[in-house]
Amino acid sequence: MTRPPQCLTVLAPIRPDKESGLRELLRAIGDDINGKDLAAGRTRPHIAFVRSRHIHFARFAILNDPDRGPDRSRLLFTSIYDGSLEAHLNELVSITSDMNAIWGACEGYTGIDEFRSFISARAQELAAYYVAFRDETVASIASAIDARRRAHALQDGGGARVPGVPDKRRESLLKRALRAAPIVIDLVRAVARSGFGHVYHGASQIVASLDRYPVFRLFNRITRNRIPPLESQFSSLVLDQRAPFEPLVPGDEIPTRPAAGSPALREDGVAQNQLTVVTAIDSAHLHRVLAVMAAIDSYARRLAPPGSLIGISTIHFARWLVIDHGRRLLFVSDYDGSWESYIDEFAEMILTGLDAIWDTSLGMPPNGARDLPAFKRFLRSHQVPSDVFFAAYPEETVLNVATDRVQ
Repeated sequence: MTRPPQCLTVLAPIRPDKESGLRELLRAIGDDINGKDLAAGRTRPHIAFVRSRHIHFARFAILNDPDRGPDRSRLLFTSIYDGSLEAHLNELVSITSDMNAIWGACEGYTGIDEFRSFISARAQELAAYYVAFRDETVASIASAIDARRRAHALQDGGGARVPGVPDKRRESLLKRALRAAPIVIDLVRAVARSGFGHVYHGASQIVASLDRYPVFRLFNRITRNRIPPLESQFSSLVLDQRAPFEPLVPGDEIPTRPAAGSPALREDGVAQNQLTVVTAIDSAHLHRVLAVMAAIDSYARRLAPPGSLIGISTIHFARWLVIDHGRRLLFVSDYDGSWESYIDEFAEMILTGLDAIWDTSLGMPPNGARDLPAFKRFLRSHQVPSDVFFAAYPEETVLNVATDRVQ
């Protein structure tokens, strides 16, 4: 059985006097992610992501580090890769021209020889992880793209059809059963960790808007599980949309500081886009957050069919992490289409799931995602721009990959 793509998420404190220089360097790397400037003879530290044969997506971003002080920051690096962590880190070293220029800005980094232990010590534990195609590697996707292009070229020229990759549209019944079997163990672990009440409440909240699935519709009818009524018919969205983001309630946090010349959110530049969101968790509800994460993770790993998360077919990878000893929730996603359409699709397909994920975060609107304008403002205020965003197959959507699997 093919091992699904793995996820690495690293948070490393930045030295106080190194943030501006690191941000400038990362911005230059992000602005020339394909290395065109370097090919033209310009020299500077760079990461040759285009040489990688195993990285699906990667990003760098700079986050506030409020636990260390109001003016402190930390480096976020996250990647999706094939193979082992050791091989991934070795490849990162091989494609980075000057490791010290980037990682030397972080506290605790002592040199390239200790890079692997440095990363391992700062890697964050996943709370929930979704992979659109668990059996696909960068190499298999690239092969399928090449087969499709050759087929189109032959068809345009009147030639015979070129066989594509083998049909992997449907998992075998045995394989699906084997993948789903550990779901009972997942449930037992979630109850042991968070308590039955939190697990039941979190799962009920998620499925309240999923009546389109017979099993969830039956559960909702038996338990009288419904979408809660709106507290008000009016949106809580602030009228002045040009105002700078400010904490919405006491304890809320804005995860990044505006930087002079800061890049845009690097979205809508390619078919695939990225989203990074950091919110502060209400400490009284940490166990509910963990229970919701356990439910999402179990469904994503055990039951989600290839290319679809509860009917959403625009997500390549999504992961949630409870960081900083339970004080914050980090969401990282690689998806297709515009930011607006992505959030709209989430709200349409799994409305109460959004509430289940973020209603324990400080600043969530009173009516949650049901108040969609205010919810979008909530996400925007907690979104972190990525200085570097790399996609291995930037023109391919989830539907493209799914289509290639059946050619």
